[in-house]
Amino acid sequence: MLEFVKFSEYRPGIIVSLLSRSYAEYFQYDPEREPIWRQISEDYDRAVFEYPDTIGACGFITRLNMQVIGYASWDPRQFPVGLVGGNCILPEFRGNSYGTRQIKEVLRVFESRGFVKARVITGEHRFFEPARRMYRACGFREVARGARDDGAEYKQITYEVDFVAVG
Repeated sequence: MLEFVKFSEYRPGIIVSLLSRSYAEYFQYDPEREPIWRQISEDYDRAVFEYPDTIGACGFITRLNMQVIGYASWDPRQFPVGLVGGNCILPEFRGNSYGTRQIKEVLRVFESRGFVKARVITGEHRFFEPARRMYRACGFREVARGARDDGAEYKQITYEVDFVAVG
């Protein structure tokens, strides 16, 4: 059974562990980015557990039959546009639509809280092709492509999805 549980059910370090395992293949392509991503991951992981009612309330751990397989996060601060944040599915669980179901859960949260649009940014690098397919499968459409702000040589791609207005 796939379920989405609060970060607070786990201990600090869980997000860093998930991201390190999920991005290991990417770092083979771009090893000089690993220390930068690791620092960002550690900072985020620390903030999730230091601020459980704010940052820590904007995401979840994804479990399959009680086994941790990934996580997803979001940023609500640009309401009414919700930003999909960091997310991953461990490599050994990919290809089973768990990532799609995870992102659809984030979209459900946004819609239930009155957001009118969701936005996500991913990379043009071939490592991110499965993520791009997943976002398109969740209804996202590409709205922009351009230089990354983190110094990576490949471009970033911005996707958005609008929620149907009710009433």
